[in-house]
Amino acid sequence: MEAWLIDKDFANYWTAARLVLNGQALDLFADHATYFRHLTDHFGPDTLWRNWSYPPHYLLAIWPLGFLGYGTAMAAFLGLTLVAYLVALRAFVGPIRTDLAVATAIVLPSVFDNLYHAQNGFLTAALLLGGLALRMERPVLAGVLIGCLTIKPQLGVLVPLLLLIERRWLVIASATLTAAGLVVLSGVLFGWDSWHGYLTQTLPYQSRVMTDFTGIFLGMMPTTFGALRVLEVDPQLALAVHAAVAVPLVGVAGWALWRCQDADLRAALAIMTTLVAMPYWLTYDYGIAAAALLLTCNRAEPITEAPRPRRGLLLLAAFTPIAAIPLWLFNAPLTPVLVGLGFALVLQSALQAPRQPERPGG
Repeated sequence: MEAWLIDKDFANYWTAARLVLNGQALDLFADHATYFRHLTDHFGPDTLWRNWSYPPHYLLAIWPLGFLGYGTAMAAFLGLTLVAYLVALRAFVGPIRTDLAVATAIVLPSVFDNLYHAQNGFLTAALLLGGLALRMERPVLAGVLIGCLTIKPQLGVLVPLLLLIERRWLVIASATLTAAGLVVLSGVLFGWDSWHGYLTQTLPYQSRVMTDFTGIFLGMMPTTFGALRVLEVDPQLALAVHAAVAVPLVGVAGWALWRCQDADLRAALAIMTTLVAMPYWLTYDYGIAAAALLLTCNRAEPITEAPRPRRGLLLLAAFTPIAAIPLWLFNAPLTPVLVGLGFALVLQSALQAPRQPERPGG
C-alpha cells in the first residue's frame, strides 16, 4: 500500500473498526503502546505516530468500515460524509443568493483540508449543521443529531447556551436522551471498561498530546493556545492566555446571542464563538465555520453587492485551513487572527440583523 495513503488520520478509524470486529475494542482504550501496536500490525513498522482520542460511542458510527479494505473504506467514508455535509450545509444556509464562485471559494478550503487529512470533519459538521438547521421545524431529530455530536463534544460546547436562550426544550431533551442512550449502548456493546479506559487512559494521554507534544499538528490548531504552543510558550501559560482572550469574547457573544433577532445568525454566531473559545480543534473541523461565514453573507446581502473590503475579509477568514501549514512553516502562527476575523464578521452581522420570521419551535 502506498505510504501517502497510509499516512492519513483515517488509519485510526479503520484500525478501530477492525478491532471492534475482532472483539478487541478495549485495546483502543488501553495504554497508547497497546493501540499503536495494532497500527503497526496493520500498516508496518514504519507507521507514523498516531493516537486514539475518541469516546466509545464513536465506534457505533465507524465499525462497518472494518468489513472493507483500507482504500475502499476510506473512499466510502469520505464520500458518504461529504454528501452528508453538503446536504446539511444546504439546509443550514438556505437558498444560495450569493455569487456561486465566491460561495464555492468559501467552502472549498475546508472541504479540501478534510479530504487531504481523511478526517471526520464532514461527519461532525453534518451533525452540528443539521441539528441547528432543524432545531425549529423538527426539534426531536435536531436533538438526535446534536446528541450524536458528543463524539467530538468540543465542537458543540455553545449549543446548550443557544438552545437555552431560544428555549428549545424539546431539542435539549432529545439531545440529552440521545447522548445518554449512546453512552449506555456503547457500554453494553463494548464493555463498561471501555468508558473506564477512555476516562483513565485516553483522555489523560490526549491532554499530554496537547501540552507536551510538538509537530505539524500544532500548526493545524488555529487557536490562541495552538499559536502560543508553536511559539514554544509554556503550555500552562498558553492556556491562561487563551482563556484571557476567549472569556471576554464569549461574554460579548453571549450578550449578542440574547440580543440577536435572527435565529439563523444566532446559530452562525454560536459556531464561531465555539471556535474562538475552545483551545483544541484542528483545521479539518473548519467546515462548520465555512457554513457560518456563508450563511452570514447569504443572510445579510448577496456577496456580489457587499463592499469589496468586507468580501475580501470574508474570503480571508474562509481560507484559514489552507493558510495554516504555510504559516506554521514560517513560524508565523496567525490563523487565530483569521478565525477571530470570521468571528467579528459574524458578530457584526448578528448585531445588525433585522428580525426574521422564525420557523415553528419546540
